[in-house]
Amino acid sequence: MKQLNTIGNRREYLIRDLKFNYDNLNDLFYVYKENSSVYANVVIGDFHVEFSKEGQVVGIEILNASDLLEEYDVSKDMLENIKKVEIKIVNKDNSLLIFLMIASLADVEKAVPITMNNFESPMMQAI
Repeated sequence: MKQLNTIGNRREYLIRDLKFNYDNLNDLFYVYKENSSVYANVVIGDFHVEFSKEGQVVGIEILNASDLLEEYDVSKDMLENIKKVEIKIVNKDNSLLIFLMIASLADVEKAVPITMNNFESPMMQAI
């Protein structure tokens, strides 16, 4: 994980060198940091965000991926032809904004936002 920017109480990070898999049969898209352990899983609709014990994002699983990501202009064809995926994390105040950055073999790039609010909730405090 590389820290990109810190301004006041806003921190931005970019996670690179991620592994990914699109399961066409079950319509699941999984992005993960290799050799990392999942400590907690937070469900936000069809997004399952996985955290390490240290509170770092180590994976994202998306259920019904082709339907959900189509809303962000990510086609099923793009899911089947991904070149790389990165995760950009913006932590500000009591919120976490995660961008799933998807690049296709055709050099098309899309960003999918996932928002988490209220880090003071019991679930987030456990992480």
